[in-house]
Amino acid sequence: MVGLIKAEYRKIFTTSLWWALLIPVVVLGFGAGWLGTAFGGIIDMVEEFSASLPLGLLSVALSTNFGTIFALLFGAMAFAGEFRAKTITTTYLTANPRSAVLWAKLISCASIGVIYGLANVLVASFGALLGAGQDMGNFGSFSSWLGVGGAGVLSMLLWTLLGVGFGALIANSVLVIILPLVYKFAVEFILSISLIDTAASGIGPYLPGAAGNGIVSNLAVPLFVSAVAGPNEPNTPRAAFELLHLFFGGSYGHPWWASLLTFVGYTVLFVAGGWFVGKRRDVV
Repeated sequence: MVGLIKAEYRKIFTTSLWWALLIPVVVLGFGAGWLGTAFGGIIDMVEEFSASLPLGLLSVALSTNFGTIFALLFGAMAFAGEFRAKTITTTYLTANPRSAVLWAKLISCASIGVIYGLANVLVASFGALLGAGQDMGNFGSFSSWLGVGGAGVLSMLLWTLLGVGFGALIANSVLVIILPLVYKFAVEFILSISLIDTAASGIGPYLPGAAGNGIVSNLAVPLFVSAVAGPNEPNTPRAAFELLHLFFGGSYGHPWWASLLTFVGYTVLFVAGGWFVGKRRDVV
């Protein structure tokens, strides 16, 4: 098993995929961090509060939800790319059983997902700091920043693992790129809009994209409101929460841990599907 993991790391670091996808994570993370702290000027409700606005927390949430798609694509291509390059036959021949290959990829890709997550949190925080005029008060308490940052790293890790399972399930390097993009930016968006003000609106937070976004945003938004409103938090109008969730992701009244458990379920489902299909797939 150790040999398989070492082999997977060689595959990762001898190709450009991992750093090519890290670049947009860093660029978007910095941009989202910068814009997130500048967002306070267009939120009418902040005029009611005199406390420092911890917009850095929202910036990290925003950048994470932008960057996770690249973590998913990396994980998916790490598996599906072997079918395109025709190296999967050699990989399976040197590993017994095939499930060992899946485990080796999950372990090696998980570490890259952590790198993506750490890079995103640090760069987004730096961008937020610059956008806020180097005011550390824009990050709230250290524990709040640490909690949101940790959730961001965890989210990036889970999206990477889901990508590995998805790549093992589909095994087509074109489809593993197209399908997630179409689903996240078109299918789920349309579905979420259509569910608003319907009897099935409660399903929204449990959709894959919403659950993934909620890991960070459903933690960051309440922490932001709590830090700004202070003892007046119970009187904060629901519209304020919904406005923040609209821009920074997540769902009103839905706890972050529920989003985490939901997305862990999706991750396990895709990994199990990849394992089940992979062990029966013919390779040449």
